[in-house]
Amino acid sequence: MKNRVIPQFLLILLLIVGLFSCDEKQEVPADGFIVTGNIPGLETEFMSTSYRGPNGERVNDSVFVENGEFTYIGKIATPSFIVFWPNDEKTIKRSGRGYYPAKSSQFAFLASPGDRIEFKGEVTDFINAYPSGTQANDDLAKINSEIFPMLNDAVNLQLEINTLEEGDAKKDNLKSKMAGIEEQVLAVKTAFVQNNPNSKAAAWYLSDMMVRSQVSQEDAIATFKSFDTALKGYTFYEQVAMRVEGIESTLPGKIMPNFTTNLTLDGEPFELNELRGKHVLIDFWGIWCGPCVAEMPKVKEYKEKYKDELVILGINSGDTKERIEKFIGENGYDWTQVMTGQGANDLVLKLNVAGFPTKFILDPKGEILHRYVGETIDAFDAIDQILQD
Repeated sequence: MKNRVIPQFLLILLLIVGLFSCDEKQEVPADGFIVTGNIPGLETEFMSTSYRGPNGERVNDSVFVENGEFTYIGKIATPSFIVFWPNDEKTIKRSGRGYYPAKSSQFAFLASPGDRIEFKGEVTDFINAYPSGTQANDDLAKINSEIFPMLNDAVNLQLEINTLEEGDAKKDNLKSKMAGIEEQVLAVKTAFVQNNPNSKAAAWYLSDMMVRSQVSQEDAIATFKSFDTALKGYTFYEQVAMRVEGIESTLPGKIMPNFTTNLTLDGEPFELNELRGKHVLIDFWGIWCGPCVAEMPKVKEYKEKYKDELVILGINSGDTKERIEKFIGENGYDWTQVMTGQGANDLVLKLNVAGFPTKFILDPKGEILHRYVGETIDAFDAIDQILQD
């Protein structure tokens, strides 16, 4: 029997087919996800990403791209919202020395352990590409494909406004157009979360809208209560649940919910109720937050002004222990500091903090007298009125 010789071109063809077959059969890790894409117009060698790994650690990584094609494998323990920043110059909304971190300039997706996700679309001056492969991402693609073009139009209008001289009549017209687009985007988001009570993407969007104060507390509660309870256990449903509970438990007149944490600078456990007996100013802050830092000398002034009657508690979000210690040491901010964490230690969620700084004023029994969000300078006038009476 003669040996059959396979022509060289056929060997090459079989090898190529084999490679593609291997890629298709690549198993998704049980504790991770795979994201792929082949996107026309994506002109970069790598994208950047940052998310929480399986042990809660921050993962900062690169997603390598060749001729618009990429495959990325990551590991996570819980459902996560993840973005890839493309580092493609035409999508970066630069203005002067800075830039606008537009959502429409990101590859955005929802990942759960075991997910295989594929992006389809193109890159123009924004990321007109959306995820598929799971119901959560199909839903996310549905809304993002509607609002990303609008968000891109809005930020482009802002860039044009920035080029105009003060007093240019064209500015008002552009600002009006921009405001109209932003109202339309908000209307689309609101309709999406209200009309998709079974959707994991809707749970994420409602959580994001609450963080950005884009939905009233009453509407947030009503929308959440309309969600299908089958979503229980899903990360973003639970985050909304915590915020809703936080809304209801941190209204003025309520007793501030007690909490304990080991996320202190000295590692010793802290319990809020230990501060009972004096008035308390709780200050949610971060070094990254300009208004927070600007108000801290005033916090220090009031700590000294009412040293026998007022206790200060700082709750930091977003900074490392080492950075906090350096900052407060250099500035003489010597009041108690705790750090917000994850799960039961996520005090931002637990107390429904949706802006920084946020300040609470408590009476000696723990009752919430006032709550201030944003630039909270009025809190100090309130302290004067309370403690000088």
